[in-house]
Amino acid sequence: MIVMLSRRGLLGGALAAAILPKRLPAQSPAVELEDLIVRNTEARGGAAALDRVHACLIEVDITERGQTIHGRYAAHEDGLVRIDIFVGGNLVYREGVDRAGVWQWPGDAAAPSPSNADGAANALLHGAENNLFGLHRFRERGHQLRLMPAERIDSVVYPVIEVTYRTGHKSYFYLDPATGLFARRRDERAYHPDADTTRQRIETLYLDYRAVDGVVAAHRNVDSDLDTGAVLSINQVTRRTLNPELPTNLFDRNYRTA
Repeated sequence: MIVMLSRRGLLGGALAAAILPKRLPAQSPAVELEDLIVRNTEARGGAAALDRVHACLIEVDITERGQTIHGRYAAHEDGLVRIDIFVGGNLVYREGVDRAGVWQWPGDAAAPSPSNADGAANALLHGAENNLFGLHRFRERGHQLRLMPAERIDSVVYPVIEVTYRTGHKSYFYLDPATGLFARRRDERAYHPDADTTRQRIETLYLDYRAVDGVVAAHRNVDSDLDTGAVLSINQVTRRTLNPELPTNLFDRNYRTA
């Protein structure tokens, strides 16, 4: 649900507004932060719609290094996550979080193994939080929110909210001033922590917002290296299902994807 800016019907009204601007009382950072949280929550469909989400199943095409692969992502509010990666219809990689911890299962391995990369665990956790919960519930989930100075990027001035996840990781979310939706996210992290722990400054652009069951979410993300400008990956959601019926043992690391 995109909030459109209404056009003034009369030129005279616009001139009067420009000549005699209405002075608004200055807000404290705390009040302004709460206003941004409310605006983002409403733009995403409202608290009631967001709070109805307990699980999700997302099909996504991922274009990276000239190759497009398919991902199947599932997450549950209990902190359970599973990602299955397919190339040419063949299952080549699995990873996730089950009740025993974080795991990975390369396609050529006989069985899954624990993942020892803290970055992988954090990435899975942060992704589940972002996909399942509205910003209005982040504090109760153990995350901290702080208003940062606004930033101008390509002539647009973005309000910026710093999110410190309960893992200690910090991400910076840039709100579109016209819609209240997230336009960008910036942070420093390893992009594929299981394979390479080198940290990069990464920006995610959130695009193609659509409503599914009353909840508005980006269906296209573009990740780039902020230092080089190189595109790291393009992620296009092909289907998003909220509160799907999932196999009871789907999140178990030993579950074999059909």
